[in-house]
Amino acid sequence: MMVGFEYILPVIRGIQGKREYYVSMCPLGILPKLFPLAEEGLTLQTLSQRRLNKGRIKKIARYIMENPQDYVFSAITASIDADTTFEAVGDVAESRKLGRLRIPMEGKLTIHDGLHRRVALEMAMRENPQLSYETIPVILYIETGLKRSQQMFIDLNLWGVHLPATLTILYDSRDGISLIVQTVVKEVAFFNTYTYLEGDRIPKTSDKLFTLYHLYQATVELLKDFPIEKQEDKSGFALSYWQQVSQYLEFGKYDQPIDKLLLTFGKVGRLLLTHYSHNWQDKLQELNLSCITEDRLEGLLREWGIVMTK
Repeated sequence: MMVGFEYILPVIRGIQGKREYYVSMCPLGILPKLFPLAEEGLTLQTLSQRRLNKGRIKKIARYIMENPQDYVFSAITASIDADTTFEAVGDVAESRKLGRLRIPMEGKLTIHDGLHRRVALEMAMRENPQLSYETIPVILYIETGLKRSQQMFIDLNLWGVHLPATLTILYDSRDGISLIVQTVVKEVAFFNTYTYLEGDRIPKTSDKLFTLYHLYQATVELLKDFPIEKQEDKSGFALSYWQQVSQYLEFGKYDQPIDKLLLTFGKVGRLLLTHYSHNWQDKLQELNLSCITEDRLEGLLREWGIVMTK
């Protein structure tokens, strides 16, 4: 970069830990220029960010390209190692927080949170150049060297928590199985009453019998071999099947936890649909699920010429 040239970003100034930071809206098209990737071959001791995971980048890029109208990203967080200048638009009240941040082009900008998003966005822009006119929020901190930069990376990732699988299923409106499971829990009284929705582990004090994730896994098994030509009927079949199974589950006595039985019943439903697509309801009644055991279940299926795989 030539000395004397600058990036000038419109920003809002804030304070954290007695240090200034700045928030700006960055056009996606200039992300690669503003945040170039680290050189190959550098050791982790000389970096302040994790290594890139190419598989993760591809997944994020696919998410963007499959949802160009409603993809959502949180802010990219980075630091600036340069002598910056903030010029406020005014000198009273809120106007002191609004202004322009001047960043020398020879300065170094390092992403601490959002590196995979930045690379995935670049990949997606190659497929859809119109994305370059959209923006992403960027939070910029002024840092003073590698050690400070590495500590910022640790602090930013210190409190990150993976979403419980149950919560992901409950809120996901893109995944077809999630939508089906949400409908089952809403419309089938048994599942509405006994499905735990708050997380992946049921508290000892709860009267719930299984988590939403258990029902999701069972529904994946149920619909694994669903005929492609009848995909539009998938939700109706799943709702009807779990409605009938629930009538037995509510009053049954079992020799294993009900969450494990759900997975078994998912496999059974898949087999019934494959072998008895026109009268699976009748075959389900013959199973007498209210007092079923795994051995008895497998025995009845064998009588029908069906082998249930583990």
